[in-house]
Amino acid sequence: MHTIRAKTSTSRLARIVQHARPLLLSGALCIAATELSGQTGAPATRLDEGSFTIISGGQRVGREQFSIQARSDAQGTVIELRSESSRGELHTALRLEVDSAGTPIRYSLEQRRGAEETLKLGGQRVRGRFTTLARSLTGESAREYLLRPGTVLLEEDGVVQHALLVRLPLVQPEDAITLPSLAPAANNQGPVRIVLESISDTVSIARARRAARRWRVVSSSSEVRLVWADQDGRLLRMTIPSRGLEALRDDVPP
Repeated sequence: MHTIRAKTSTSRLARIVQHARPLLLSGALCIAATELSGQTGAPATRLDEGSFTIISGGQRVGREQFSIQARSDAQGTVIELRSESSRGELHTALRLEVDSAGTPIRYSLEQRRGAEETLKLGGQRVRGRFTTLARSLTGESAREYLLRPGTVLLEEDGVVQHALLVRLPLVQPEDAITLPSLAPAANNQGPVRIVLESISDTVSIARARRAARRWRVVSSSSEVRLVWADQDGRLLRMTIPSRGLEALRDDVPP
């Protein structure tokens, strides 16, 4: 089992703060440049897009819209996940870029409660480490994580990030894998366990029954999440039993 170590010593943290801003700005400029070049270069391939209704206690409490696309750059295949979600007054925007192995390259997360920005976090991979800079209501903080092989990014909240987990090469029921993970918003890291529980389940979406596979995901905080996806790895449903939450896709994937 792999682990991720967060470096937070005073001297190390000072150097992170000193260098994080230009690194993250550079990453943002790279993203912008990629988008502009993509307008004239090879188009990105759309892997999936849609929306989920968030349900708690049988009542609709929120919604998450998402898109997943792949493109090629000088470093190989890059998969980009985007989502915008709302639950009451809380609004969250996420953007994650990973390589073909699912390891994070660049990351941004913004949260607002009403008109007030409560969190703005950016992260970028630099020479085998993942550096983050976060600004919240309590101040500014920087972190640096050592990226072990196979590391995935999995926050405590959100649906779309699970799309990377259901594309892992698990074939038969009870096939399982344990990967190192990090959750920058919670400043948490540790192993995540993914188990393929069923290859012959079904999910009802918009009054249509859809064949599905079901996974059990145990996060680094030991929270159990059940995830359903079709044979092409497109997310259909997710539940978090301990919180009484369910995310159900609004439309059947084409």
